[in-house]
Amino acid sequence: MRVATATIHNTTLDQMQKSNADLAKTSFQVTSGLKAERFEDIAGQAGQLLNLQDLRGINEQFIQNMDTVESRLLATENAVQGMIDLVVDAANLWTLGRNENTAEVRANLAPKAEGLTETFYSLFKTKFDGRYVFSGAAGDRPPITSSPTATTAPATIPAPNTYYNGDSQELLVITSTDVTQTYGVTGDQDGFANMKAGLEALWFGLENDSVTDIDAAIDLLNQAQTELSNMLGEVGGQQAGFDLLKSRHVNTNLFLTEQVDNIEKVDIAEAMTRFTQQQTTLEASMAVVTQINRLSLLDYI
Repeated sequence: MRVATATIHNTTLDQMQKSNADLAKTSFQVTSGLKAERFEDIAGQAGQLLNLQDLRGINEQFIQNMDTVESRLLATENAVQGMIDLVVDAANLWTLGRNENTAEVRANLAPKAEGLTETFYSLFKTKFDGRYVFSGAAGDRPPITSSPTATTAPATIPAPNTYYNGDSQELLVITSTDVTQTYGVTGDQDGFANMKAGLEALWFGLENDSVTDIDAAIDLLNQAQTELSNMLGEVGGQQAGFDLLKSRHVNTNLFLTEQVDNIEKVDIAEAMTRFTQQQTTLEASMAVVTQINRLSLLDYI
């Protein structure tokens, strides 16, 4: 009887140890939401899990790339739209200047033209994340280094862009594995050159009572308005394209996350039920051991 009792005692202790280990594992699952604390506990799926996590990390980087591009294009869009608004203001100023016949009144309008020109220069030097958006790949350099100056109208349209200090290479972004795409607007385009020349010619014409320059200015500005509007449409098209790419990457990451969760995450409701069952089993084993330990020699007489 004593041998049998010892066997039951040892067997029950083994069951308690196993129940305790199972309970600890289930407790971890309930508190963390994960199936396993160590990779060796899911050795059969560890390789697949790591591959899925790597793919998700790479895809997340593509999404971040799209976010950066979208923000830069938004800064570009706002600057171009601001320039188009300036053209409207300049056209109104041209109307006032053209309708006035005295040099004194026109000269009084010249500071307004100067202000419009300075605003254009400021918009042309728009930065995002510390880099000039209109300087192409040479974003560390401002697209223009000269200062606003009242200047007679150029002889031809489009106006020369010799002022441009950037380069003609558009920005490049990695959109997926081994795939890149260009985007942005470079400051050597005719729309910028015509606007700069038109504003400076309007300023010069008003300041110097030159009807020839005033009229040349409106021709340049009208041309600039058309080109800037086309530019704005181009930026909008780029934004739409990158939005679509980002949506694809986001959807892919949702799928990858679901696959990772299938391997990594535990069913909390199921784990809670199992926890209760294991706790009951452990308590029963402890009760058996306690009962056995209470037996004395008198119980066998």
